[in-house]
Amino acid sequence: MLWVFHERHRFAGMKITTTLPLAHMGFSHWHTDDTEVGVVVAKAQFDLTADGQCRARPVPDPLALVDVFSGDPATSPLLHEQDIAPAKPKTDVIVRGHARSPKADPMRDWPVTVSIADIVTYGFQVRGPAVWTHGLRRWSLSAPDKVAAVPLTYALAYGGACTVGDVTTYFEQNPAGTGYMTEDAAKGRDMFPAPQIGLLAEFMDARPFAPMAVHGTMPMPKAWLPRRARAGTFDATWARDRHPRMPRDYDLGFWNCAHPRLQIAHGLIGGEAIVLTGVSHASPTVEIRLPAAQLAVRSLTDPAADTVPMLLDTIDLDIDRIDDGAVTITLLWRVVLTNRDQWRNTDIIRG
Repeated sequence: MLWVFHERHRFAGMKITTTLPLAHMGFSHWHTDDTEVGVVVAKAQFDLTADGQCRARPVPDPLALVDVFSGDPATSPLLHEQDIAPAKPKTDVIVRGHARSPKADPMRDWPVTVSIADIVTYGFQVRGPAVWTHGLRRWSLSAPDKVAAVPLTYALAYGGACTVGDVTTYFEQNPAGTGYMTEDAAKGRDMFPAPQIGLLAEFMDARPFAPMAVHGTMPMPKAWLPRRARAGTFDATWARDRHPRMPRDYDLGFWNCAHPRLQIAHGLIGGEAIVLTGVSHASPTVEIRLPAAQLAVRSLTDPAADTVPMLLDTIDLDIDRIDDGAVTITLLWRVVLTNRDQWRNTDIIRG
């Protein structure tokens, strides 16, 4: 599949500057109306510390130019999505790290939730390892082992692959997961693993071959359904009539990578509190307040032009050291610019 990015034609000479501690870039892209637009993306990182301070990193990590997987991109979870997207119709909220049991007591399962007041509440259940075993007449699900932490990875959500003869079938919503099995593939087996992340009701339903929904808080790869379908139709007609533009049925929602329940209509401006449960041994509920940061672009080519606000479209929380009082917040803003002459020299400023 081809993603078209280029730095030629109208925006080839675009110069981006800023005095703020940002990683930034400008590039060209064919927009959905077949016009070539300029895109400016900026990235900042903040560290929350045990003393309650939120400090901007003087030098944030560089913009990610490629997707990073834990292993084979076809069958392993996506660790980091590239930052160079032309637009995101919604804001992605990513949470990376571990779910943790209250007080570090090993438990069979517990709930995890992510919420922003009056905007979104999303939750699922995490549990210890369990297996489906085949008895004399039927399959039964073992009680989960007791654990104190569960990695927030789609490798532990429902999905994966199963094989019948020489044919391997993948669960296209999550080929990196576990627990996907068909009756034919289960013949001759006496056990297979169950997922550790999912909805409590689906765990309680306890049907070995019933598909489960995929749940989690990490980014979902471009090749997984339903995300892949939003890229449009890359066929002979596209190659003949459209290339290098995107297909006519291309949907910019393709660039949103968060779990669909954690894709939020634009409107977050910084300063909002994200409340997490089930992720800390020290506290049943953790509140992470986003930095009150807003960005805009101004034209240095045309000082009389209005400044244009950038959209906060990616929020990435690394909570792996949350019980040490340390959280890393990565924020990305983006703006689409259509007038070449007006934005040839662009400055990123506070909004």
